[in-house]
Amino acid sequence: MDDIDRAQDQAEKILAANLACAYVAVLPATGDCHNCGASVPDGHRFCDSDCRDDYERQAAHYRREGIHK
Repeated sequence: MDDIDRAQDQAEKILAANLACAYVAVLPATGDCHNCGASVPDGHRFCDSDCRDDYERQAAHYRREGIHK
């Protein structure tokens, strides 16, 4: 492996990381909190801001680790 191959590998890793960070999932309003499963009013995705924040923290972790759920 020469310098060009190593540079290409590094560029691909950086691109993959940037794409993972840019991914934004659109969650459907299902009537249940996407974090804890509690019932929520029509049009809502989370029961409160704590559940929303927990869900977003977990999703960010999965994106950083390259885990697709």
